Amino acid sequence: MKKKLIFITEALWIGGIETALVNLLNRLDYNRFDVTCLVLRDSLDVADRITPQCRLIVSDRQHKVTFPKGYGCKRLYNIMEEPQNAAKFRRFIWSALRVVFRAAEARCYALYVKKQLKGEHFDTAVIYSDRAAETAVRAVSADRFLMFYHHGAMRREYHDAYGYRKADKVIAVSPALAEKLRAYRSKYADKIISVNNIIDIDGVREKGLDIPTVKFSADCFNIVSCGRLSHAKGMDIAVDACAKLVADGFTGFHWYIVGGGPEESALGKQIMRLGLEDCVSLLGMQSNPYPYIRCADLYVQPSRFEGHCVTVLETRLLAVPIIATRNAAAEQIDNEKTGLLCESDADSIAAAVIRLYNAPKLRESIHAELQNHDFERDNSAILKQLYSLL
Repeated sequence: MKKKLIFITEALWIGGIETALVNLLNRLDYNRFDVTCLVLRDSLDVADRITPQCRLIVSDRQHKVTFPKGYGCKRLYNIMEEPQNAAKFRRFIWSALRVVFRAAEARCYALYVKKQLKGEHFDTAVIYSDRAAETAVRAVSADRFLMFYHHGAMRREYHDAYGYRKADKVIAVSPALAEKLRAYRSKYADKIISVNNIIDIDGVREKGLDIPTVKFSADCFNIVSCGRLSHAKGMDIAVDACAKLVADGFTGFHWYIVGGGPEESALGKQIMRLGLEDCVSLLGMQSNPYPYIRCADLYVQPSRFEGHCVTVLETRLLAVPIIATRNAAAEQIDNEKTGLLCESDADSIAAAVIRLYNAPKLRESIHAELQNHDFERDNSAILKQLYSLL
């Protein structure tokens, strides 16, 4: 008899966590498991990549079309999230009201999700997004709960007490992250283990063969960085590194930044302020970033912190030379062998770029080492570990 699994996540927008979930869902053995994926927002950018063998349930928290009037969730959600409401109250009163409204909305929403699931019971519930933890614990009936943790930063909002208390195991996506998490959440240290992310080997390589919509110049040293444009990903550091390169007289390069996010406008202004329009391009969100990575002479991951960087894993698969900050990929890069590691500051990144530019033989050896790596063996080992938990 098949085991019944349910994965609960906040959304399926374009991002590393969501890509890792899709990869996992597509690699599960559907002869052994009956799989459901519960999504708590109507953000489904990568939903079409999930195998049809996986049942998808979308329970949108934000739009009233999914909420019966009796639950009142739409109104509560709007009261909390509309910024203009804060101006109507003194700040401390508004903060107190938000706590009350959030608690009420969370309980109403959990009731709504529970009704959607129609009393269905699962063998294992996997909380894949920590922000979905409270809803999962309140709404899902299961014999066993697992909770994934993906974030390199130890921030309070990422650590839902409901999930930690309920989870039989908390899965950090790298050994270093598990170690940090045990220190930060010492009360639950015995529950915390590590399991790396799975990669879609054939899918990434096949999509990488597409032609980029932006043509790279053969006369330039083309650098690519990819990720959500947020503080954590450090794209502002990459722009500062560009400015450092130009100031040091390094020319003949172009840096392409692929991704969207809350800092896109600020990055555009930073590029203009530093006069870098001719050597830095913001390409925005791309549903298929892999052609840009494949065509690059060098990939740079400038993150301030990461859990287990999916884009570094995908770049390794495409055998492109990598520079990554130690905060981003210390466990994923064998320094001087499969890439270069540096500190997360503009001077260190710029120095690493110049070094690899001036060392074509090192770039070739990194490329060859990555081409020879057995990624399928890695995936098989990860799946074996996960199956023992499910």
